[in-house]
Amino acid sequence: MPETLEINLPIHHIILEDISSIIPNQKIKWDKLQSKTVLITGASGLIGSYLVYSLLGLNEVKNTNIKILALVRNRSKAEKQFGKLLERDDIILIDKDVTEYLDYSEEIHYIIHTASTTSPKAMMEDPVGTISANMGGTQNLLELAEKHDSVFMFLSSREIYGNTLPDISRISETEYGTLDPTLVRSCYPESKRLSETMCAAYHHQYNIETKVARLAHTYGPDWNLGSGRVWGDFLQNEVRVENIVLKSDGLSELSFIYVADAVSALYFILLNAEEMVYNVSDSKGVVQVRELAHLISTLHPEKGIKTVFEISDGSCYSSSKMAILDTTKIEGLGWYPSISLREGLLRSAEVFSDILNTED
Repeated sequence: MPETLEINLPIHHIILEDISSIIPNQKIKWDKLQSKTVLITGASGLIGSYLVYSLLGLNEVKNTNIKILALVRNRSKAEKQFGKLLERDDIILIDKDVTEYLDYSEEIHYIIHTASTTSPKAMMEDPVGTISANMGGTQNLLELAEKHDSVFMFLSSREIYGNTLPDISRISETEYGTLDPTLVRSCYPESKRLSETMCAAYHHQYNIETKVARLAHTYGPDWNLGSGRVWGDFLQNEVRVENIVLKSDGLSELSFIYVADAVSALYFILLNAEEMVYNVSDSKGVVQVRELAHLISTLHPEKGIKTVFEISDGSCYSSSKMAILDTTKIEGLGWYPSISLREGLLRSAEVFSDILNTED
């Protein structure tokens, strides 16, 4: 773990340690957030919640006087997740769908749009909703950014690169592969692509400052267990002492980044970056699905968890052959990941275990 600060927030100690490791980074221009209002959509999600926690932490240790507008779709879930934090004066919970009109009379200085379907199963069950949240939600928020002259950040995905050529092992922000727009599973990457174009269009036409982060698979202590994301399902198996069942040969290669590293990267892009688009990934977090299953099954060898293959139709998952994200550009800002894949998985498993024990 990198250097940490002592922060007093009523959240799980693992998450608190993560937040306490982000804030000491002196390369991030935190002073830009002094007395500013920040709107975060998808605030109860994995990345959104870490953004909220870190801003609250900044208020605690740096007296930044940030006002946080936490937009969520499920109020009861958010109240359970944030608990006593909602008693604070510096956070306002707004329960509203991201595609709905949001009227806020006071200034909004920054908008960070994280709300999106991330579960492959949910994408297949509700492709129209997936497109709507990405495209309709993004345009709705860009209109809000125009009204308030806000800096707007959109969380995109490495999936926008689509199928890449076999001779490309790492892909930069200026290289693109292909996507089949007639595949239902393309609802996610295609709508992310068009949302990026919206960001560019609003910047061009209305001079809105827009930032885009193309994230690798971001994992960590998420409250939404069993959502169909491969790492989450495997970790759920691990904490429940169940064998990990693979529905494919497990040869697909994925690139992961721990949530605390991803969030620190977002702050670098939001507060330090001059250009619009940046890849966010951990070059050491690249594994095949079967390697990930083995790694998670051996986090606690005493549990005796095995990896079992049951080949079936995996159509809910992306079939694209994707190159690994090249992070040279964001590293030029001074950002580097600090949490290894094994350490991040161990930290996530501990939180998952505590959540499940609390629910039992």
